[in-house]
Parts: sequence; C-alpha cells; structure tokens
Amino acid sequence: MKIGLFPSKEYKVSNDVDSIELINENALKTEVFRIGESINGSKHELSVDGATVILRKLSFGDLFDVEYENSCSCFGMHFLLEGNYEFAGLGNKAKVNIGSGCYNIINWPNILGTQKFKGATYISVEVFFVKAFLEDLLGEEQISFKDFLSATNDTPKSLWRKEQLIPERLRTLLLDILHCPYQGNAKTNYIESQMRCLVIEAFLRKESNSTKSKKDGLHALDYEAIEKVSLHIQQNLKLKLTIKELSEVAGFNTTKLKNCFKKVHQTTIFKYITMLRMEKAKTLILEEKLTIAQASYEVGYSNPQHFTVAFKKSMGYLPSLLLTNLS
Repeated sequence: MKIGLFPSKEYKVSNDVDSIELINENALKTEVFRIGESINGSKHELSVDGATVILRKLSFGDLFDVEYENSCSCFGMHFLLEGNYEFAGLGNKAKVNIGSGCYNIINWPNILGTQKFKGATYISVEVFFVKAFLEDLLGEEQISFKDFLSATNDTPKSLWRKEQLIPERLRTLLLDILHCPYQGNAKTNYIESQMRCLVIEAFLRKESNSTKSKKDGLHALDYEAIEKVSLHIQQNLKLKLTIKELSEVAGFNTTKLKNCFKKVHQTTIFKYITMLRMEKAKTLILEEKLTIAQASYEVGYSNPQHFTVAFKKSMGYLPSLLLTNLS
C-alpha cells in the first residue's frame, strides 16, 4: 500500500521526461531527471512501515503542474525550504497552499487533484504517514489533538489555518536529511531515523506553540509580527537587510523589534540573518554546485573573503571543505 500523494495513473512520465536515472539503495529510491529545456531535479523516496518520506530538489523556470492522487487516507507534513507548493482538487474545490520557509500538517483523504511546484529553485521534505504510525511513534498518551487525527474529510484539512514558519530546530533536521553524507544502508537508516525525529519534533512542538507567546512574555500579535519578520528575512537573504526596514515590516520601533526578536529566537537579528545565509550558501554549494564566490553573492556578500570569514565563524569550518563532498 502506497502512502502519500503520487502521480495519477493517467499521468505518463515517459511522455515528458527527456532523461531519467533510477537509483535504488535498498528501501531508498532516487530519481534524477530532466524535463524539457529548463526542468532538472531529483526526487528521493523512502517507504517504511506506515510512512513515506519524499525529498524534492528541483530547478526550473516554468510552472511544474502534475496530476496527483492519494489512494490511502493519511497525514502529510509538508516543509518548503525553497519555492511554493499548491494542491488543487478536481474543480478547484479543495486547495492547499504552503509558501517558502513554511510548513503545515495536512489530513489527506482519498483525492485526485493537481500539485503545482513553483519557484526557480524548489526544495521540499514531505512525510506521509497513517495514524497508527504516529501512535506507535509518540504513544497515545502524548497525542491530545485527536480531533484532527480522527477527522474524516472529503477535502484536505490543515492542522493550522495559517502555515507556520519553519523553526530553527526543524530546519536543522531538514538540512541533515537533505544533505545526508552517507551511502547504502547507512543513508537509508539515517534518513529514516531523522524523519522520525522530525515527526516527533513537529507534533510535540504543536502543543507548545499555543503557549509559546505567553512564555516569552509577548502578546500574540507581537509574536505574529516577529514571525512575519522572520519570513521576510528568509525570503530576502540576497538583499541588504536593515533594522529600520525590518522594524517597518513588524510595525515596531527598533528597540521593541530587537527585544521581541531575541525573546522569540534567543539570538540577535543579525546573528539570525547570518545563520540563515550560511545555511542557504551551504545548500547552493552542495546542491546547485555553485562556486564559493557565486554562493556568497547569492546570500548577500559582495566580497567572497568576508563571506568565508563569516561562514567559518558561524559553521566552524571553511566553506572550501564543502567542495570535497563534490569531488
């Protein structure tokens, strides 16, 4: 039984794909493909008992629009590190939208519809699972949001009405999965173990989100403003970001912005920006095969030497060490 959204039977991949390479590493299936002139990418798919994890790394200029279906009612955790995701059921009656830097958890019924992948670069991690998988992973005593898990729907139902910004802890796990350095059994087992950690972190974090603003001593509207600032930072890493500009995004004065941001993220705004830039640069070097100079420019550094110093200070090693993984 396949768990998750997969291309429908009516969709014939061979008609549109110029080239495709299939790599099987035990339970891990990898597709490296090219579609037309501008679409290139890879999809990694790992199926375990009760769950499926799908990793997508795509690069394209045009909208990628494919008919998908779900034949087994399940739940899906959708993390968008780059790009934008949209699902529309037949007749556009059921829609799911998730933007860059965000995630949501969806209760998927049996459904047929269209998935749209948007953005010059599209990087995502999706975990589909049945209720029994979650109960076995967390234990029934840990699950207090049973209405969501027990609901039966004709259309997809989101756990959160509004998509959530991916927090730092989950971003770290996602990058570990995407940049797994191992091969063979080690790679399969590593991705599976990190996927389980990801599900645990995401669901248990859901319980703490409702009280997080209270623990931080922030009004709920102030907390939402900081989340808005965080998303603006993630989507504009190539630009010069200033405290004044970010204050306008939040609707705060600069002092309130700095204080509220540190309460939420436990770090300063500029350290947060630097961390995201280094993570983005690492992805560009490893996945897009950019040079260090090119990656530094894409994350807002006009001087590669300044970037190298910042990368070493933030990551603990020189960016040149990443190039050894490409040889």
